[in-house]
Amino acid sequence: MATAHSQICCEKLVAAGAINTLLKLIRSVSRSIPDQEVLKHALSTLRNLSRYPHLAEVLIDTRGSVETILWEFLRNKEEGYFLASELLKKICSNQKGVEALRNLPALLKRLHNLTEDLSRKANNEKRNIRGQAGRENTERRLKEAMELLKLTKNG
Repeated sequence: MATAHSQICCEKLVAAGAINTLLKLIRSVSRSIPDQEVLKHALSTLRNLSRYPHLAEVLIDTRGSVETILWEFLRNKEEGYFLASELLKKICSNQKGVEALRNLPALLKRLHNLTEDLSRKANNEKRNIRGQAGRENTERRLKEAMELLKLTKNG
């Protein structure tokens, strides 16, 4: 909560080593509901820290951070997906962040495959008369994935 309102709180957290702790936490969570809640809070905190360019740079420079966040984006299907997406967009607002993403060709290939799968799924859902909510969620996820792909290509 404090990171959403205060740059000083964010700076103190980063100085205390919160980025490494949060990344370690993200890597260790399971798919259980309580762990997914913890994951959402960890991603939200990192997103709040990355609002400040100098702290976003610290995040980018932290070993394995971009890879961890991108991996979480690729594997999450719930709210964590959108939090990771916001965080990756903030990372991509820094040229160093774009380069860090480009240095992960295997994960970028998975991102490309995800956009293709979501595109195919969105087209199938348009033809299906089933739930509107599922279609909207798929289209929203597709939009986020395509934006990220575009940011990594264009810098």
